[in-house]
Amino acid sequence: MALSTCVKCGKGIFELSKNTPNKSAFWYQFIQCASCGGVVGVVDGYNIGAKLQLQDEALRQIAKHVGATVNLPND
Repeated sequence: MALSTCVKCGKGIFELSKNTPNKSAFWYQFIQCASCGGVVGVVDGYNIGAKLQLQDEALRQIAKHVGATVNLPND
């Protein structure tokens, strides 16, 4: 299997860097070379799946508290 390398300097160690681009309402995590800082990718700052799981649990707790049933995906 090939090893990932930086397109700028050729090194192979990467890190995440939190950043809000100019004129952006949201922050992102830049995947960048740990040696030279060359950006090789960008991912959303928030893990949407984890956030949805937390919201599902909150809805379940509210429904339980008020005596209602809730039908969410994966029930």
